[in-house]
Amino acid sequence: MIRVMPIIRSRSGCFNCRRRKKKCNEEKPLCSGCRRNKLDCRWPAESSSSPSSATAKQGRGRTSSTSPAPADAPRPEPGCPRLDKSSWVVVAVSGVAGHDDPAPELQATEPAAEPTPRADPSPTGFYRALAADLGSEAVVDVSDESLGSPTALPLLKHGCPASACPDDPRPLEFDDETADQLSDGQVRALCWQAGHSLRPISGVDAPMALLPSRGHGSYELLSYYLSRTANSMGNGSTDVNPFIVKLVPLAFSNPLVLQLILAQSAAHRQASTSLPDGSDVAQQYYTESLRMFTKVMSKYLLGEDESPLTLTVGSLIMCLTEVARGDVRGTIFNHLGASRLLLTRLLDGPGSDLSDFLVEYYMHTAASSIISTDPHGNCEPLLSPSIEGTARALVANKYMGQLCGCWLELLVLIPQVFQLGKTMLPPVDATPRPASADDIMTFGFLQAQMLAFFPPPDASPYSQLAGLVFKQAALLYLWSILGPPPRPCSGGAHADLVRGAVAEAVSLLGQFPASARVNTSLCWPLAVIGCCTADPAVRAVLAARLQTMTDSIGLGNMRETLVLLEHVWRRPAESTSPWLLHKAMQEHGIWISFA
Repeated sequence: MIRVMPIIRSRSGCFNCRRRKKKCNEEKPLCSGCRRNKLDCRWPAESSSSPSSATAKQGRGRTSSTSPAPADAPRPEPGCPRLDKSSWVVVAVSGVAGHDDPAPELQATEPAAEPTPRADPSPTGFYRALAADLGSEAVVDVSDESLGSPTALPLLKHGCPASACPDDPRPLEFDDETADQLSDGQVRALCWQAGHSLRPISGVDAPMALLPSRGHGSYELLSYYLSRTANSMGNGSTDVNPFIVKLVPLAFSNPLVLQLILAQSAAHRQASTSLPDGSDVAQQYYTESLRMFTKVMSKYLLGEDESPLTLTVGSLIMCLTEVARGDVRGTIFNHLGASRLLLTRLLDGPGSDLSDFLVEYYMHTAASSIISTDPHGNCEPLLSPSIEGTARALVANKYMGQLCGCWLELLVLIPQVFQLGKTMLPPVDATPRPASADDIMTFGFLQAQMLAFFPPPDASPYSQLAGLVFKQAALLYLWSILGPPPRPCSGGAHADLVRGAVAEAVSLLGQFPASARVNTSLCWPLAVIGCCTADPAVRAVLAARLQTMTDSIGLGNMRETLVLLEHVWRRPAESTSPWLLHKAMQEHGIWISFA
């Protein structure tokens, strides 16, 4: 008979032990449970509104931004994101007094008595995977002090960065059922009409705006998102763009999603234009989005918000915000790790209308990012059974999307190729071992699936061509497990296969312009093809295409992909394999995603 363990619940201990239903030793100011799990130990007396309590909170907030990281804190392994095996995520932001602030929203309407500048949170120290709510003591700290220190930002009276802090926290109500019925054009039209309320006409009362709590700068960013950013994120493979039809209506009813969309728009505008103050504005919105995410995550962990939908959407938006920024510090892998945990929990719960799009979103980002990690590193799998199962169901239903185009089937195979390479490729300076029968069978199975892939006839012409380019790149990624790219004069079956795939991919690329929207999704195949060729003419074609993509689409990771390939092409021929791409990133301090 299974013995049911009694629930040990602390009724007189700190808030964390009560919430976790654990026995508290009631040692103040830091109990043993909070010390072990590195939690902020809060007691009932601290929740009062007395002046001394408030002063103590402000003091903690100020000192947290300058206190050094503990010497024994786990550090991330270069080139490999470290993830906890639990299904919970807690956010730890250095320099943000957010966890012990009882206010429900960051942009509270009560003005602070004496506003003090707060440091910009370091995004690479943003996530800490923690299983405290499930009773586990495992803690993984992904902060990295070597990537830069926080910078102070100008603040408004509410403690928010200038131009990024709303004056009124009330969200605009927007019915989800109505949102599903809107087209791209209808959403744009609604936002265009709202813009007139931000340009008052003399003697005429302005109509109500769609963004009543924000200023003209936010409306400009929303307009830029609708006209440029949303189209740059989606590749145009479908008639309806979910970045507009799904996310914009959600933003009208959710302050966090709105802030993240505006931050993404500001980052894209800064990367693709030369506005004099664009960098400052983008940093302000980006910083505020991190702080708001911290608030919502804290509420979720405290049980005040039962659905992980908002956080899942938020973490995925952050992933492509890093893509738009052209981040080279691997910050996207922190967001990606949180997305995996949150999306898994979302899929394991009640269904959501956004589930298919979020799975596509995650699959595109994860499959395009995994090549940047060391196959022999201590990495957690990027796909959970729930995510992979949902993705395979979408493939069976011939799903096409604005991120995966018509090649979702290939995106599902890429993590399997990575796992095979992890098994077959020897570690650096290690003696190669013969391939096992299972390895050979897996290799043949993956190759057969890739060779059998062909875009559906109802896909758009550009989407079909991009899918075929992806197919050749996936084959090159698989075949490069067997050996490095061929030298210019080398022969053999492997060299012929690799050269043939490169030639086929270049031929396909020549059939659609480099400025077409579908190129948004092609950084990964271009990087793989670039790693597998020593032909100067092919390299010139790839470089010219990436430059045109950067100029026309304006995503920062396109620029960084070109910079990275130029570094790779200066390496010896035997060191240009896509499986050694992470080494080039380490050597030159460029850790990017190809999403």
